Amino acid sequence: MKMKYYLAFLTFVLSMILNFSGCREYKTTTKINSDGSCVRTVIVKDKSIIPDSIVFPIPADNSWKIERTKAKDDTTQTVYTATKYYADVNDINNEYKNKEKIGLHVNLDKKFKWFYSYFDYEEVYHSFFPFRKILLKDFLTPNEYELYLKNDTTKVFKQRLNKYAEENYFEYFFDEFLVLLEKNKIADLTPEYVASKKNIIKEHIDEYGDKTEKLMKYMERVLGTKSVWKLRDGIDNIVKTILEKMDHFSTANGSYKNEVTMPGIILNTNAKTVEGNKVNWGFDENRFCYEDFTMMVQSRVINVWAFVVSGVIVLVVIILLLLPKFKKK
Repeated sequence: MKMKYYLAFLTFVLSMILNFSGCREYKTTTKINSDGSCVRTVIVKDKSIIPDSIVFPIPADNSWKIERTKAKDDTTQTVYTATKYYADVNDINNEYKNKEKIGLHVNLDKKFKWFYSYFDYEEVYHSFFPFRKILLKDFLTPNEYELYLKNDTTKVFKQRLNKYAEENYFEYFFDEFLVLLEKNKIADLTPEYVASKKNIIKEHIDEYGDKTEKLMKYMERVLGTKSVWKLRDGIDNIVKTILEKMDHFSTANGSYKNEVTMPGIILNTNAKTVEGNKVNWGFDENRFCYEDFTMMVQSRVINVWAFVVSGVIVLVVIILLLLPKFKKK
């Protein structure tokens, strides 16, 4: 399969996923307490749940309380539930250091302002797209990208996404090729010489894709030397790595829900659903596959004790001011 068609097919699959998400369901709930502690629960629903084989970071160690049950609405599905208490919300990040998994990051900032305490919570799902040498904003404006996420099927958006994927594929391939040259030290194939041919190599490389033999002949023709064949195994490994990354990337499909319960009252959030002091986000992998997806919520807690202390202080001041007058009388 030619690489440009592989990339086009991958983009098509991703756009289809936007309409028909995979059957695997992920739900994360975080209940934040006013002292900065929290209870985190991760729920996964699927026919087969093996944490190590799933790209979403699913807790599996004994620091979590883990349960497996059959789904009530479909006994062929298993519900995997993991719950853990954290003394500090920010300690959650220690669970998400595996670079082979979808990157998650949380942050809670607490500000004390006497009568009120303010809480700023942020949770980020990092882009899972494996090739990020070129920025997406160079192909789609932020507004166009939002339209794409809202299932806008405009042909030009798809064409730009295809181009974005192709450009990133080439940049990754070329950078790895230069690394290969540095390691092998071939006299008539210096990194500087190959770099000077970059634009020429780029012109038609997308026509050869995962067929290493054809790709090698093309590279020989463009670079003007048979020495490139000394790198055949290395180039083959680069192409295989690219295809493996693409396949790995596609396994992030599913439906995602994130629920956060804040202390106090909600002041601001980018969540679509707010119920009391609870906010909810519902999305699919397309929301964070190309760009980071940041969920934020702010809340405020009344410090009752501060009002009481302030009242007592005011009362004491009033008494001290009036006491001399009462003594004179």
